[in-house]
Amino acid sequence: MIGADVEFELSADTDGWVAVGFSSDRKMGGDDVMACVHDDNGRVRIQHFYNVGQWAKEIQRNPARDEEGVFENNRVTCRFKRPVNVPRDETIVDLHLSWYYLFAWGPAIQGSITRHDIDSPPASERVVSIYKYEDIFMPSAAYQTFSSPFCLLLIVALTFYLLMGTP
Repeated sequence: MIGADVEFELSADTDGWVAVGFSSDRKMGGDDVMACVHDDNGRVRIQHFYNVGQWAKEIQRNPARDEEGVFENNRVTCRFKRPVNVPRDETIVDLHLSWYYLFAWGPAIQGSITRHDIDSPPASERVVSIYKYEDIFMPSAAYQTFSSPFCLLLIVALTFYLLMGTP
């Protein structure tokens, strides 16, 4: 927290977008989402979305301020502040309350987000309070590794080895 704001920093290995969603459950739908989007001009813009079912709808009212964003080495990184208190609105949650944090990243086409890269994006294990420091680190490499063909081959090889037994 910085005064009446919360500062967020997001980063992902992608040439498109990275986002955090604030949810009452660990599923997509009815969530307030802040996304850092790399556009065709090389800029990274902070955009506000509301998940309607499985679709992200851009909301013109954007609570982000003091925005910074960069695209380097095929990685989108951004930092922004968002007020803790906001006037009551269905699309912007009150950060005084605790929420599940949903994380996602994916490609962008002409500065517009498209479907995220993985079928089940990571979410915080429990609700998160801004009043308690917690480093919510979600190792994207782990999700990418377990979906790779090499990892599948390794699992098959280990299973075969264990089933055959040792000589």
